[in-house]
Amino acid sequence: MTAPLLRFCLPQRGFTRACLPELSLLRSPQVYRNASSSASKPRVLEKPTKFNPPSHPARLNRAPPRQYQGPALSAPELEAQKTRKYPHMFPAEGTFMRWFLTNRSIHTWITLSVLLSLALFTTIVNFNRTSPFAHLIPPAKSFFSHPIGWVSQCIQVFKLHTQRISEETAERRRKKIEDVQKRKQYRKAHGLDKGQGDSEDGAYVDFEGRKKPVKKWLGIW
Repeated sequence: MTAPLLRFCLPQRGFTRACLPELSLLRSPQVYRNASSSASKPRVLEKPTKFNPPSHPARLNRAPPRQYQGPALSAPELEAQKTRKYPHMFPAEGTFMRWFLTNRSIHTWITLSVLLSLALFTTIVNFNRTSPFAHLIPPAKSFFSHPIGWVSQCIQVFKLHTQRISEETAERRRKKIEDVQKRKQYRKAHGLDKGQGDSEDGAYVDFEGRKKPVKKWLGIW
């Protein structure tokens, strides 16, 4: 059964052709089921009969595009443009500033000079702060009057500084070796290292109790 239409829902001027589809939908509810079933199917676009390429030429234009409007510059104008100076731009060709900024060798020498100067300055400051022989360095003003004597005295002071560092390093190493020997003797006296590695006369005892010679690389260590 179809639902009865209310009187105020009907058009005042009578039925027209535009109202016929709406009335048919109201009278036949099966149309909704058909529409829902057809909408579930995926839409397949029609395959074109011919490939339509995009609107661009077959070959690209390899010529560089002009960055200005007007005719191309002549040879004298291009030469004059190279030597012309523009604000906030790289220096023109043939100038000293362009040679200085583009020369790799001079930049290499500047970089190495700065690094060597910083290393020398750091070494001198560290020597003056940590070495007890810093007061033996002659004053810098005496270099111009006696350069050979000034350099030889600085070398002697540096040798003393190096010898002191070597003695301190040997003393620290000796103390560590003595500490290791004392701990080894303590463990032997209390029987704490039985069955563990123990080197005597170029041999050691492994964990299984077998005595094996100590292997040395190239006969040195």
